[in-house]
Amino acid sequence: PLLAGCSADELSSPLNFFPGAERSSWSACDKFGATGGDVLVCAAFLIDVNTNTATAYSISFFVPRTLHVRIAAFDAHGALVKLLLDREETATIGQFRTPPIIWDFTDSRGARVPGGNYRCYLSAGEDFLSFSDVEVP
Repeated sequence: PLLAGCSADELSSPLNFFPGAERSSWSACDKFGATGGDVLVCAAFLIDVNTNTATAYSISFFVPRTLHVRIAAFDAHGALVKLLLDREETATIGQFRTPPIIWDFTDSRGARVPGGNYRCYLSAGEDFLSFSDVEVP
């Protein structure tokens, strides 16, 4: 039998996947044009104008140099729901990454996840680890 909170790849906690991550605001989208050495994250819900309901979560980031970036969504039990990005990203000088990474509230099989609380983690290089809580409708 499967234990709650364990994913297929035997990660029982997102902190095993993203050790040392700290919660931070991903809503700091006013830093367009950043040229500093810090990694920045900008995220927002994509809203259906007809229903006023979130249909996806859009994540963009600024990296000052080429770094390995990993973004993943986890459920409230700490089980990996979907790996959204896992690759080298070139420097995004002066702007956030375009196009952004979109989590369409589906799992790794493409099935819509149930409404509830989720957490997205982002790591960039060896030093930047961050997460944001996401309430899926």
